[in-house]
Amino acid sequence: MSYFLKKLKQHHLFIVPIVIGRFLLVWRALIHLKTLPGSQRRAYIGRAPKVFGMEHITLGNNFRVGDGLWLHAVSQYNTFSYNPHIEIGGNFSASDHLHIACCNQITIGSNVLMGSKIHITDHSHGIYTGEGQSSPYEAPFDRKLGSSGPVTIGDNVWIGDNVVVLPNTSIGSGSIIGANSVVAKNIPSNVIAVGNPARVVKIWNDKESRWLSV
Repeated sequence: MSYFLKKLKQHHLFIVPIVIGRFLLVWRALIHLKTLPGSQRRAYIGRAPKVFGMEHITLGNNFRVGDGLWLHAVSQYNTFSYNPHIEIGGNFSASDHLHIACCNQITIGSNVLMGSKIHITDHSHGIYTGEGQSSPYEAPFDRKLGSSGPVTIGDNVWIGDNVVVLPNTSIGSGSIIGANSVVAKNIPSNVIAVGNPARVVKIWNDKESRWLSV
């Protein structure tokens, strides 16, 4: 094997297996993604995608994401079973390193735009409220996944870079989430929210057709 690799490097062919491997990853993801039928079926995925739980994922037409996508519908974790569902509407576009993790339900509307390095999750490693809470003496990766509720993102939403959307939250249609924000509670429609936790700083006024500070 080492002799074979040495020969590949000598002839500058060592890059070929890498290129083929990346192509197969993208091809496999595209083949399995659920999109609209017939001529409307369009999707673009950048390099090195990780897509798990295809049977629990529904995508609309014109799905576009950059490099490093991690789309994970978790139906089994350790000895625990879940019934996840991820649904993303049409004309969805995101930049690099989008991570969506679901063991409950994540719904994203149509015409949604997302930046880079965004994490959307409906669960945590462990249960920390109510009955059967997780022990700090248990390794985090051994703890049961706990979901306090689904995540819902409406239509025409724009989410900036490095945003985290936590479980049991919603972002209303037409809203904007500023870069580096953490969505820890519900955000209404047609507002601009920023910060950690994200709070509303502007509201769209239909009568004046402009954003007004709060």
